[in-house]
Amino acid sequence: MLINYKFFFLILMITLYGCSPNQTSTSVQKNTVCTNTSESFKQIENSWYFKTDPTNSGLANKWYLDKNSTDDWLSINPGAPWENSGVSYDGVAWYKTQVVLPDWSQVFLGFGNIDDYATLWINNIEVGSWTNDESKAVLVNLYEYGTPGTKLDISFRILDNGGFGGIKQPVIVGNDPRSIMSPLQYTSLLSIENPDWPLPSWSKSKPYSWTMTGNANVYTETLVSSDGSVAPWATAPRAELWLYHPKESLLAHPDLHDISFSLFESNPPIPQWHWQSKEISISNLVFSNKDSVRWKVTISNTADYSVSFAIMLAVLPLATNADIAPVCDITTHKNNQVWINGRPFIASNIEPAQMGVGRLEKILSDALNGTVTQSSSLFTNDTKDGSALWKYPLNLSPRQSTQIEFIFPNDPDATLDNSNSSFDKDLNDTLSSWEYKQTHPIISVPDKYVQNALNASLGYLLLSMDPDGPHPGPLAHDAVWVRDSAYTGLALLQYGYENLVKTTIDTTFQSQDTDGRIPPIRGDNVPWQDNEWDSQGQSIFLASEYYSFTKNKLLLNEWYPNINKSANFIIDLISSSPETAAFTGLLPPSKSAEDLGPATWHHYWDNFWSVAGLEHASFVASTLGKHNDASLFLTEAHKLRKSILQSITNSMGPLPPYIPGSLENRSGSAMARGSVPAIWPTEVLSPNSDLIQRSFDYYHKLWVDPDNGGFRHLEGQYWPYGGIELAHAYLKIGRSDVLHQILSWTLQNQTLPGTYAWAEQVNPSNGGFSGGDMPHAWASADYVSLIREMLINEQDTFISLFEGTPLWWFTDNRTVTIQNAPTHFGTISVHTYGNLTIDNNKWLGKLHLDVSGDSPPNGYQWKLPQTPSKLSGPDGTTFVDGNLLIPNKRSNIILYFN
Repeated sequence: MLINYKFFFLILMITLYGCSPNQTSTSVQKNTVCTNTSESFKQIENSWYFKTDPTNSGLANKWYLDKNSTDDWLSINPGAPWENSGVSYDGVAWYKTQVVLPDWSQVFLGFGNIDDYATLWINNIEVGSWTNDESKAVLVNLYEYGTPGTKLDISFRILDNGGFGGIKQPVIVGNDPRSIMSPLQYTSLLSIENPDWPLPSWSKSKPYSWTMTGNANVYTETLVSSDGSVAPWATAPRAELWLYHPKESLLAHPDLHDISFSLFESNPPIPQWHWQSKEISISNLVFSNKDSVRWKVTISNTADYSVSFAIMLAVLPLATNADIAPVCDITTHKNNQVWINGRPFIASNIEPAQMGVGRLEKILSDALNGTVTQSSSLFTNDTKDGSALWKYPLNLSPRQSTQIEFIFPNDPDATLDNSNSSFDKDLNDTLSSWEYKQTHPIISVPDKYVQNALNASLGYLLLSMDPDGPHPGPLAHDAVWVRDSAYTGLALLQYGYENLVKTTIDTTFQSQDTDGRIPPIRGDNVPWQDNEWDSQGQSIFLASEYYSFTKNKLLLNEWYPNINKSANFIIDLISSSPETAAFTGLLPPSKSAEDLGPATWHHYWDNFWSVAGLEHASFVASTLGKHNDASLFLTEAHKLRKSILQSITNSMGPLPPYIPGSLENRSGSAMARGSVPAIWPTEVLSPNSDLIQRSFDYYHKLWVDPDNGGFRHLEGQYWPYGGIELAHAYLKIGRSDVLHQILSWTLQNQTLPGTYAWAEQVNPSNGGFSGGDMPHAWASADYVSLIREMLINEQDTFISLFEGTPLWWFTDNRTVTIQNAPTHFGTISVHTYGNLTIDNNKWLGKLHLDVSGDSPPNGYQWKLPQTPSKLSGPDGTTFVDGNLLIPNKRSNIILYFN
């Protein structure tokens, strides 16, 4: 199909699916073997002027005229919300620039992702207006306004009704409409003009998501999309299967409503999925070992009669997350392989009857007709849309099944050395490897959904670990965030993976600046560099927690110079902040956790984490006998905490109803997420304080309860990991009802149902991915920590048991087991079993509780839901004020309830 471009000479409007604040944030990395060398398009940058128009006087004063002065305008480029440039503003604003028309055969201006309403003028002439409600991308023929060498004045007026505002996609000039449309927009155009083509859900404004599989010893991830496509590494082209029915001339492909996902057996990150078209059922399973990615497809005829059809395998230059995966060079090889950009990409154990390569549009058109144009090679460096199509004609007898196996390299530089190895043997070896990695400690609970999510989340967390630390996602988040590392590191320590945490701490401190600053993001794919003042406290916290779990004083002493420098950096930051009534004693503004507000605000998130860092630095110094340092850090922590509380009072009144997200902003969901570090994962303020209790009651009413457990955050999107963080907070303050509400919503709203994979941001209208990355390692870490802390949770001198654990987990002969769990006090095991029943919300019967392993100084405590009528156990076992007190020794306790 050749696109008819003639309608581009006015304005082309394309329906888009855009939910992320900044569409470019989810882009994949471009293949270095297949890069764009064309000079026929360019982004207009570094010459833009920007001005807010709060009185809406720009129209009357004709700011769109080329003679209008820009002397007092800011320099802000389109391409991201203006909030990213520190402009916290809702209302009318203007962008202006000039461009000299190049000498090309045709020249287009392209832009899109407007938030919320835009009007464009070129050389003082109004071109048109577009609204974000219709999700428009726009192309304008600039030769209607001048000839080569002409300087054009370009002015945009933007009306932002709230939230992020601006032109959130780069403005580009090019000679080919495709070159100045985003991959999402171009693929959406193909989908609009060819609605029967099997294009990705993201091109059709439908929800989409993905999960990943891999090997914990290999640092690449294989992605499986919600439409059943497979990308053998995160940035790879997609391979997918379709089914052609010759009698009906029908090409069938998985639809979101027809495809179902699950994880293999014990729920490691090994996805399987199933879909059906007419009589034919197709089941899939993908896993990765240290050498390759394996994909088995089982095709079954469910009918009582024979059926003839064809399986079509396509390789497309489309990425998993609404982008392209450039393919410049594509060839068939050995009758059962496709090579891409000079490297092997896919092979099959069965040779297809027909193989062909071609451009994307040709392959899709052929597939729709069930045909393959047999050709063996294509070089397309201009469009980079090389594609391949294989055809397997099949005739299955009644109830007959057959299988086809595919193998990929698990890295773009790898080979296909083991293409003849046994699929089932490799699968069993991989499953055994995952089961081994997930057996320290063993946690077993009777709720299968909680358990399955625990196993899957631990697997995703392990897959996120690269040599330099945890990468929160395989695509947009393929770098190390120190912030995420604090949470993932804590979870890994709780589950016995201290060696992985040591590597994270080592690489974090190796990146430290000479003044003590910890760069908040590091790695080969850092999306941006800025100042985020939470990273110092988080790095100190993680090193301190490492010592608490391992008691490795040699390493602590080795890290101490870095801890000391980070703590003093915090102190210096505070002293550098101006002495004003509102800000005295607080950290200066920063970008903070990125989703909490502009970099010009004083975010409490940063300040809470800095108190935590100073207190943990004091603990470390004291542990190492550096008492002067310990005293200094503790004194500074107390001063900062006092300043935080005073600033809240100054801002909110003598009896603050809640803690806001920052001094500058008393509204918005950032207050909820931004206040969690006050009480978790370490206590900066007392969970029992009236301010904390009032605050989290308020957050629940505003940001959690309206969606029955879903946490709404930026632009009204769901943020699952933010919700799980809040669940931790509600566990700390004794609100198990809210904890269960959030946990229930989280389990019922998996971004890719059946795989226990959650995106950072989720579209509330359809449940699909809307921003960030997935499976989100921070969400996985928060989840596994939450389940562990519901069962065992360290206090100062004892371990609290079963906080927030549902009562029914202990009834009807169910068991709860925590075996060989690392804690601050050593390794412990806890096991319950019995014949309890529930009658009128009360237990009846007998419950056994066995505790063994290392002993906390003051033993264990369990706040029971009711008073036992009788108990038996070792000396010192008592029941006081609703708490079962268990001595610090191996204990076998029986509780009786009448």
